[in-house]
Amino acid sequence: MSYPVGRDLVELALREAGAAVGSLAFVVPTAGHPRAGEPQNIIEIFWYGRARARRLANASLPPADALLMRVWAVNSTHRHDVADLLRDALPAACRWIAAALARDPAGAWSTADHELTVRYANAAVTIHES
Repeated sequence: MSYPVGRDLVELALREAGAAVGSLAFVVPTAGHPRAGEPQNIIEIFWYGRARARRLANASLPPADALLMRVWAVNSTHRHDVADLLRDALPAACRWIAAALARDPAGAWSTADHELTVRYANAAVTIHES
């Protein structure tokens, strides 16, 4: 297993988008996950709106504290392919983060939980928002 992008590239993409996250984690899937042929999450971004809404009274809380970003290791045989595919997907994910940070903190979107997932399957990446 190896990471398709490193911390420097993620931080550069965040800076270029004018975005920040409260937490950036690089993780390795457990043994046997994902199974061969199954889609694999490559990047996950979580917006914790409910937790942030409860803490809005703390004026020192930076908006980026509502964001967690995880980058998953992939099978090393796919690392170069996934890295190439992330050239467009990583900046798009970082623009999503920037848009989340620009929203009204008391608005309906900001106070709800959201997730953006960049997934690899069938030699392609797709972006899913929920």
